[in-house]
Amino acid sequence: MSFVDFACVFVRASGDRLLAAERLVCGYPHLFGPALVEVDLAYRMASRYLVAVLHFDPALFDEAARSRLAFWSARAGGRASPLDGMAEHERQTFDAHLELCELKLQGLKPPELFDRSFRLFTDVGAPAARRRNPLDRPMMALDVGGPGFEGVTYQPDQRELFVAAPMAPPAGDEVLVVFRLPGVDKPLGVRTRVAMVRGSAESAPGRPAGFALAIPAGAPAVHEALARTAPVTSSETRAAPRYAVKAPVKVLVPAAPPQGGATAATPAARAVIEYATDQELEADFIENLSQGGAFIRSTHRQPVGAALALDFRLPNGAELKAQAVVAFANANGMGVKFTLDAESEAALQAAIAHISARARRVLVVDDDALVRRMLADALADRGFEVITATDGQDGLRVLSEELLALDLLVTDVYMPGMDGEQFVQMIRRAGGEADLAIVVVTGKMEPGLEPRLESAGADAVLDKALGPELLAQAADAVLERKRFARA
Repeated sequence: MSFVDFACVFVRASGDRLLAAERLVCGYPHLFGPALVEVDLAYRMASRYLVAVLHFDPALFDEAARSRLAFWSARAGGRASPLDGMAEHERQTFDAHLELCELKLQGLKPPELFDRSFRLFTDVGAPAARRRNPLDRPMMALDVGGPGFEGVTYQPDQRELFVAAPMAPPAGDEVLVVFRLPGVDKPLGVRTRVAMVRGSAESAPGRPAGFALAIPAGAPAVHEALARTAPVTSSETRAAPRYAVKAPVKVLVPAAPPQGGATAATPAARAVIEYATDQELEADFIENLSQGGAFIRSTHRQPVGAALALDFRLPNGAELKAQAVVAFANANGMGVKFTLDAESEAALQAAIAHISARARRVLVVDDDALVRRMLADALADRGFEVITATDGQDGLRVLSEELLALDLLVTDVYMPGMDGEQFVQMIRRAGGEADLAIVVVTGKMEPGLEPRLESAGADAVLDKALGPELLAQAADAVLERKRFARA
């Protein structure tokens, strides 16, 4: 039997990215039903590269399934591509990566995906005691009025929530949305339906690409919170880039001088635009990238009309290449117009779809695996995306990659090597990070410990005797207090 084959690739698949990929893989049978025939899984340890190859029945695979695969893959941090549609060099790169994967499972039937994938994901770093449920399906988490809520609007007369994103699930699909409502203790899960999809081709200034979710009338708390918090109309979408000067790290490498005499061709200058965090990428996408523009801060300015080779480095590890032309120059640098090829455009859209309307994110640091898992589960129940680390040194490694994408840190005090007090001091004083909410938990609330940790920079110190659910509730409240204090 011939198949329609798609590859879903995750780069830097570890920690929460690995768990998100696992949830998606285990949810494939729910998403595609009888259209999905088999799945192959492979993982390369050195590069943390994960790939799922999905084999579909061509008689049952349609455009709705294609859109569903692209959207949920992007939401989980991956990118889905048809194997037959890959350019020759892209297919060669994919085959080379696949060949280097040490761990492989082939020919998995949908009913056995959940059980047989457990060992592979455990072997590559997923906690053995993690919570898994064969009935789980991919879902969206929305922090109403919080981080990642930019680009979300609400039409109360139609009871529809519009999410601006370059990818969308197909119209008519049911989408489980977990809403985190201001002032409400626990998140509320609501089954919504995709009422409308506006693709990139139909978008225009003031009408961004995205999708509308119809929210049932039986969720009055959600409607009330959205009517109070979400704008009715979208913020301005420009027909041309703003060329913001306050932008991500952008470095220009001047063109090399001609070699071999005046007739030698001078290579184009090269600019590198690197986004350290999802927020940087999302902000620059709204301001510039969605209109095909970028601003390059540099003292090595090129004349208007000069060609540039442009490299983008995205937070998910993807690297894009584009050809650009200088549109204007000033004392701060240059504004450029660029074009992406189809492969790079798809990678950029997948990265943006992953970060649009994101949930709150928390890092849990504890050397006790059981406590770490119980805290992570309790926070996940409150609508957080959870990352974990085993001690202070491991926590610093995670923070170096994830700091500006985190909303909350929950850390133990007594750990081998760097303890919790040193860990907090390192973040607050050496790192200069003031916005991150930090909650310290301890099994021994000794005299003087609380003021000492608060002096180090903790926003709260909690006793583990409260239990994971109350600890998660209190940590959640600390984050909300800090957010409103900043506002």
